[in-house]
Amino acid sequence: MSIVNWSLLYVFVIGGNCQNPFLDPIKDALFLHNFVPTNNTIQDCVFRPANQKDMCPDPDVRYVLYSNGQKQVYDYKQSDWLRQSIWDSSKEDMLLVHGYAGGDDTLPINVLRDAYIRNGSYNTWILDWGALGEAPCYRAAVNNLRAVAKCTGDFLTSLRTAGLPTDRLTCVGHSLGSHICGLISKYVLFRMHRIVALDPARPMITNQIKLNPGDAAAVHVLHTNAGHYGEGGKGGHVDFCINGGRIQPYCENGDIDAQLCSHIWAICYMAESLVPHMQKKAEPCSRRCPSGPRPGNRVGIPVMMGQTTPLSAMGSYCVHDKEPPYCPTSSQDIGDVRCCLKPPDISPQKTRRWF
Repeated sequence: MSIVNWSLLYVFVIGGNCQNPFLDPIKDALFLHNFVPTNNTIQDCVFRPANQKDMCPDPDVRYVLYSNGQKQVYDYKQSDWLRQSIWDSSKEDMLLVHGYAGGDDTLPINVLRDAYIRNGSYNTWILDWGALGEAPCYRAAVNNLRAVAKCTGDFLTSLRTAGLPTDRLTCVGHSLGSHICGLISKYVLFRMHRIVALDPARPMITNQIKLNPGDAAAVHVLHTNAGHYGEGGKGGHVDFCINGGRIQPYCENGDIDAQLCSHIWAICYMAESLVPHMQKKAEPCSRRCPSGPRPGNRVGIPVMMGQTTPLSAMGSYCVHDKEPPYCPTSSQDIGDVRCCLKPPDISPQKTRRWF
């Protein structure tokens, strides 16, 4: 598939903002059914050189913090910003990085953002680089990954100097955001605690920018569309192959792009893993994804997939799940209707929107 077609497909998903996901879940499910128009052309694409001196801070790269029910945008000009901010030193820090055509308050990353915020146990940071990865500029977005990672490395170094413990920092990236998480390691002098890669992007990704296990003390990868929009094969210390890793069964209804649906639903699997009773147990399986389970008896100990995956875990694991993750089916369910491919038969006013 050409890069132009890839870009047009992707813009169906994450070029918009969902103010009220209860209006029509079947239409608004992560904007999978909606074409979000853009006035941009290829001539509007922005390319940042990764080796340019004095490139950081970049006005098109923002850092947004959510903690204790508040929101705050990082101010480069304010001295001792961290100490005076809403940051809570008692909480674990999660840095969420969106993919192509995304942003702080765009789908699908805001589903995961909201899940962390509602959980209340985290300082939730959003790396918003949307201005450097707008549709239809996928080629520019890939080019800009290094520049975004360089500025984010400088940002994290300054936070570490101010007192943020990087040994408790996890970077969660979706699609191109997964590779940004990995590239950050090239621009810092410390070792990142953990990276969780949600179906890391495949098109146009070279070995020089590709996420690899050496980028953090622990690298965990969730594969939902391996070999198409997502990277195939082994990418981390732990690789989760979900429903074979290529096409998710609930995406095969003939009305949507099954490849794209599978790629973005990695977000909902990660959001679901924040709820203890909804976490999915993964069984040891073959070493490549897309793949199936090992024939015969499985060897090894199962692990939980997502937020609570043990840092000591190694190898490949398989998960089998026929229903959309994190989709509430009753008024008592925890979840997010934006993770539903069919409108749940529940009253919007009664839904427990724990996200």
